[in-house]
Amino acid sequence: MKKIEMILDAEMEGKPLEKLMREYMGLTQKQIRSAKFRDNGICLNGIRQRITALGKAGDWLSVCLEEEKKDTGKVVPVKGTLEILYEDEDIIAVNKPGGIPSHPGRGHYRDSLANLLAGYLKEKETCTLLRPVGRLDRDTSGVMVFGKNRAAAARLFSQKEQGIFEKEYLALVRGKIRKKEGVIEAPIGNLPGHKLKMQVSEMGKPAFTRYMLQKEYGDYSLLRCRILTGRTHQIRVHLSWIGYPIVGDILYGNGEESLSRGLALHCEKAVFVQPFTGLEISVRAAVPDSFSVLYEKKREDKVTG
Repeated sequence: MKKIEMILDAEMEGKPLEKLMREYMGLTQKQIRSAKFRDNGICLNGIRQRITALGKAGDWLSVCLEEEKKDTGKVVPVKGTLEILYEDEDIIAVNKPGGIPSHPGRGHYRDSLANLLAGYLKEKETCTLLRPVGRLDRDTSGVMVFGKNRAAAARLFSQKEQGIFEKEYLALVRGKIRKKEGVIEAPIGNLPGHKLKMQVSEMGKPAFTRYMLQKEYGDYSLLRCRILTGRTHQIRVHLSWIGYPIVGDILYGNGEESLSRGLALHCEKAVFVQPFTGLEISVRAAVPDSFSVLYEKKREDKVTG
C-alpha cells in the first residue's frame, strides 16, 4: 500500500481537498479519481472525505494511491544473487549483470533480473509489482531503477522527460576518437526486415547522445556517455554510426572481440530525485570485472606495444 500524507497549514485552510491534492501533493486528476473509490482513500484525521471537503490548519490529510499487491504479477519469483545499490519504500536500484535480460521474454521466463527481484521481494514478504524506469539491453550492465508503486514510477518517468533523471554510461569503443567530446544528433528508427536491429534514419525519432573521452588505450577509447533521449540501442547505434563501434557488439560492430558476459557498455551512474521527499539520490554501479579486465588489457597493450 502506498499512502501520501501531510499536515495542513494556515495557507491551506479553507481550500477543497481536490485543490490541495493537486497543488501541494502533486497528484494527477487520474490519481485523485482512483483514490476516491478506495476504502479510506481520501481522509482527514482518519475519516473518509469527499474531494470537495474543506480542510483546516492542523488537519492530517492522507491519500491512498495504491493498495497492497498480493503477488508480483506474472513474473515468477526466483532466488538468486542481487547487488542492491539503493532501496527505500518507493524505489529499488540494482546493478544488472551483463548477459541477462531485464525482463522475462521468449525463452527467458525464469532467468531475468525481474525474476530475481520478485524472488527478493517474496523473501522479504513484500509483494509488489515493480515498474522499471528505463531498461538496459540484455548485454548491457549497470544501474537499473524500479518504482515500487505506480505513483513513484510515474514521477520518476516525469523526471526523465524533464531531464532531472540522468544516467551516465561507460563505453569502450574501437578507434581513437578524433573529437574528444560532443553530441551525436541523429534520428533512430527500425531497420526494415530486422526484428532487433535499429538504424540511423531520417524517418526515425529524434535522438541525442552526449559523449566525452575518458581514456585512450592504443587503438581503443573509453567514453562516458549520456543519452538525452531514450531510443532503443541508442548509444550502440550512435557510436557505430560515427565509426566507433562498442567492443563486443555483435549487432552493430564486427564483434571480433567479446567479453566473458555482455558487451563493453555499462550504466555506471544514475541521479534522480526521491519522488515524495524531494531528496536527490545518486547511485553508482562498479564496472564489471569482464569490462575492466578488457580495458586494462588495452592499456597494457599500449605500454608494451
